Amino acid sequence: MPAIGKPTAPPSAVVLQDYDRHGRVWSLDTATGLLTPGSGRCHGFVHLTDAARGGHAPVAAALYAKGSGTTTLWLQFGPQSWDCSSVAVRQASEPDGHRLFTVFGARGPELELRYPAPDPGPADPTYDWIDTVADDFFLWAAERLTDDAEGAREALTEHFGTGFLPA
Repeated sequence: MPAIGKPTAPPSAVVLQDYDRHGRVWSLDTATGLLTPGSGRCHGFVHLTDAARGGHAPVAAALYAKGSGTTTLWLQFGPQSWDCSSVAVRQASEPDGHRLFTVFGARGPELELRYPAPDPGPADPTYDWIDTVADDFFLWAAERLTDDAEGAREALTEHFGTGFLPA
Protein backbone atom coordinates (compact mmCIF):
# COMPACT_ATOMS: atom_id res chain seq x y z
CA MET A 1 0.00 0.00 0.00
CA PRO A 2 1.47 3.41 -0.97
CA ALA A 3 2.26 5.94 1.74
CA ILE A 4 -0.52 8.44 2.37
CA GLY A 5 0.11 11.73 0.62
CA LYS A 6 2.94 10.30 -1.50
CA PRO A 7 1.80 9.71 -5.10
CA THR A 8 3.00 6.60 -6.87
CA ALA A 9 2.40 7.98 -10.37
CA PRO A 10 2.10 11.43 -11.89
CA PRO A 11 -1.31 12.83 -12.83
CA SER A 12 -2.69 11.49 -16.12
CA ALA A 13 -2.54 14.83 -17.94
CA VAL A 14 -1.07 18.19 -17.08
CA VAL A 15 -1.20 21.61 -18.79
CA LEU A 16 2.27 23.05 -19.45
CA GLN A 17 3.81 26.22 -20.89
CA ASP A 18 6.10 25.62 -23.86
CA TYR A 19 9.62 26.49 -22.64
CA ASP A 20 10.81 27.63 -26.06
CA ARG A 21 7.70 29.26 -27.55
CA HIS A 22 6.04 31.64 -25.14
CA GLY A 23 2.30 31.77 -25.57
CA ARG A 24 2.07 28.11 -26.62
CA VAL A 25 0.39 25.77 -24.15
CA TRP A 26 0.34 21.97 -24.25
CA SER A 27 -1.50 19.20 -22.46
CA LEU A 28 0.96 16.40 -21.66
CA ASP A 29 -0.42 12.86 -21.34
CA THR A 30 1.95 11.72 -18.62
CA ALA A 31 1.41 8.03 -19.33
CA THR A 32 2.52 8.26 -22.97
CA GLY A 33 4.51 11.51 -23.13
CA LEU A 34 2.34 12.72 -26.01
CA LEU A 35 1.34 16.36 -26.35
CA THR A 36 -1.86 17.95 -27.60
CA PRO A 37 -2.68 21.66 -27.69
CA GLY A 38 -3.85 22.78 -24.27
CA SER A 39 -5.25 25.76 -22.43
CA GLY A 40 -5.69 27.01 -18.90
CA ARG A 41 -3.37 27.43 -15.94
CA CYS A 42 0.06 25.91 -16.52
CA HIS A 43 1.66 23.61 -13.94
CA GLY A 44 5.22 23.62 -15.28
CA PHE A 45 7.17 23.73 -18.51
CA VAL A 46 7.68 21.41 -21.46
CA HIS A 47 10.42 21.36 -24.10
CA LEU A 48 10.24 19.53 -27.40
CA THR A 49 13.64 17.96 -28.02
CA ASP A 50 15.44 18.45 -31.30
CA ALA A 51 15.35 14.73 -32.11
CA ALA A 52 13.75 15.50 -35.48
CA ARG A 53 17.18 16.57 -36.82
CA GLY A 54 18.31 12.97 -36.29
CA GLY A 55 15.28 11.62 -38.15
CA HIS A 56 13.31 10.87 -34.99
CA ALA A 57 10.10 12.43 -33.72
CA PRO A 58 10.64 15.11 -31.05
CA VAL A 59 10.33 13.87 -27.48
CA ALA A 60 8.65 15.95 -24.78
CA ALA A 61 10.72 16.75 -21.69
CA ALA A 62 8.90 18.40 -18.79
CA LEU A 63 9.21 19.62 -15.22
CA TYR A 64 5.87 20.03 -13.43
CA ALA A 65 3.65 19.66 -10.38
CA LYS A 66 -0.09 19.22 -10.35
CA GLY A 67 -2.70 20.42 -7.95
CA SER A 68 -2.75 22.87 -5.10
CA GLY A 69 -1.15 21.42 -1.99
CA THR A 70 0.98 18.92 -3.91
CA THR A 71 4.38 18.03 -2.53
CA THR A 72 5.63 16.26 -5.64
CA LEU A 73 7.63 17.75 -8.46
CA TRP A 74 7.84 15.53 -11.56
CA LEU A 75 10.49 15.27 -14.25
CA GLN A 76 9.42 13.57 -17.47
CA PHE A 77 11.15 12.53 -20.69
CA GLY A 78 8.85 10.84 -23.22
CA PRO A 79 6.81 8.27 -21.29
CA GLN A 80 9.38 8.02 -18.46
CA SER A 81 8.73 10.05 -15.32
CA TRP A 82 10.49 10.51 -12.01
CA ASP A 83 9.41 11.88 -8.66
CA CYS A 84 12.14 14.52 -8.25
CA SER A 85 12.56 13.70 -4.56
CA SER A 86 13.79 10.22 -5.48
CA VAL A 87 16.35 11.11 -8.16
CA ALA A 88 19.29 13.43 -8.70
CA VAL A 89 20.14 15.21 -11.93
CA ARG A 90 23.31 16.56 -13.46
CA GLN A 91 23.94 18.60 -16.57
CA ALA A 92 27.50 18.84 -17.85
CA SER A 93 29.27 20.41 -20.82
CA GLU A 94 31.58 18.07 -22.70
CA PRO A 95 34.89 19.15 -24.30
CA ASP A 96 33.44 18.82 -27.82
CA GLY A 97 30.62 21.27 -26.99
CA HIS A 98 27.87 18.71 -26.44
CA ARG A 99 25.84 18.66 -23.25
CA LEU A 100 25.02 15.64 -21.12
CA PHE A 101 21.90 15.59 -18.94
CA THR A 102 21.74 12.62 -16.56
CA VAL A 103 19.02 11.42 -14.19
CA PHE A 104 20.36 9.24 -11.37
CA GLY A 105 18.09 6.84 -9.51
CA ALA A 106 18.82 4.44 -6.67
CA ARG A 107 20.68 2.05 -9.01
CA GLY A 108 22.60 4.62 -11.04
CA PRO A 109 21.87 6.48 -14.29
CA GLU A 110 18.29 6.06 -15.51
CA LEU A 111 18.53 8.57 -18.36
CA GLU A 112 21.56 9.93 -20.17
CA LEU A 113 20.72 12.48 -22.80
CA ARG A 114 23.57 13.81 -24.95
CA TYR A 115 22.68 16.77 -27.15
CA PRO A 116 24.41 19.64 -28.94
CA ALA A 117 24.71 22.92 -27.07
CA PRO A 118 22.12 25.41 -28.27
CA ASP A 119 23.39 27.66 -31.04
CA PRO A 120 23.03 31.30 -29.95
CA GLY A 121 23.32 32.48 -33.56
CA PRO A 122 25.59 35.33 -34.61
CA ALA A 123 28.09 36.58 -32.02
CA ASP A 124 26.27 38.68 -29.45
CA PRO A 125 28.40 40.51 -26.89
CA THR A 126 25.44 40.68 -24.48
CA TYR A 127 24.86 36.88 -24.53
CA ASP A 128 25.38 35.71 -20.95
CA TRP A 129 24.48 32.94 -18.49
CA ILE A 130 20.82 34.01 -18.35
CA ASP A 131 20.59 33.61 -22.13
CA THR A 132 22.34 30.23 -21.89
CA VAL A 133 19.76 28.98 -19.38
CA ALA A 134 16.90 30.38 -21.46
CA ASP A 135 18.22 28.49 -24.52
CA ASP A 136 18.69 25.14 -22.74
CA PHE A 137 15.72 23.51 -20.99
CA PHE A 138 17.88 20.75 -19.50
CA LEU A 139 20.31 23.24 -17.98
CA TRP A 140 17.34 25.18 -16.53
CA ALA A 141 15.79 21.98 -15.10
CA ALA A 142 19.10 20.86 -13.58
CA GLU A 143 19.55 24.26 -11.94
CA ARG A 144 16.02 24.14 -10.50
CA LEU A 145 16.50 20.61 -9.17
CA THR A 146 19.93 21.21 -7.66
CA ASP A 147 19.17 24.62 -6.13
CA ASP A 148 20.17 24.17 -2.51
CA ALA A 149 18.74 27.47 -1.32
CA GLU A 150 16.45 26.79 1.61
CA GLY A 151 12.93 26.15 0.37
CA ALA A 152 13.74 26.68 -3.34
CA ARG A 153 12.33 23.35 -4.53
CA GLU A 154 9.30 23.62 -2.24
CA ALA A 155 8.56 27.11 -3.57
CA LEU A 156 8.80 25.86 -7.17
CA THR A 157 6.55 22.89 -6.38
CA GLU A 158 3.99 25.18 -4.73
CA HIS A 159 4.12 27.63 -7.67
CA PHE A 160 3.69 24.87 -10.25
CA GLY A 161 1.00 23.13 -8.14
CA THR A 162 -1.06 26.31 -7.89
CA GLY A 163 -0.55 26.97 -11.59
CA PHE A 164 0.25 30.14 -13.50
CA LEU A 165 -1.16 31.89 -16.49
CA PRO A 166 0.77 31.32 -19.73
CA ALA A 167 3.04 34.12 -20.89
